Amino acid sequence: MVRRFIILAGLLIVGGCAYMTKNGIADAPKPLPSPYTFFQLEAFTLINTHKTVGDHIVGWITGKDCSSPRSERGEEYCRDWPSRPPPPPQVYCYSSLAKPSCYTQPYNEGNDHLLGFVPASTPIR
Repeated sequence: MVRRFIILAGLLIVGGCAYMTKNGIADAPKPLPSPYTFFQLEAFTLINTHKTVGDHIVGWITGKDCSSPRSERGEEYCRDWPSRPPPPPQVYCYSSLAKPSCYTQPYNEGNDHLLGFVPASTPIR
């Protein structure tokens, strides 16, 4: 967490001082971007993610899901991310008279013909 804060602070400090040109480091370009650009970015992120830009930065530093609009509704500002749902079970499908019959375990009785199976998904690390 401290490492992320140091990286962010360094980018903010260095980013406001100068920028790179083809001749090297120079002063900030003239004219500077319109302040409406930043307001539009704030509105865009608030509408699409229900978080402000500051919420994204705080969430990135803490590793949690932080939201100002949620805290204004009386809920907590930062909360842990929800856990992933369990993977679906493996399914085996056999041909029958009308439509395929599917089971969670192999069905090896009679002359059943295995149409195929859907393996359970494995988590990606």
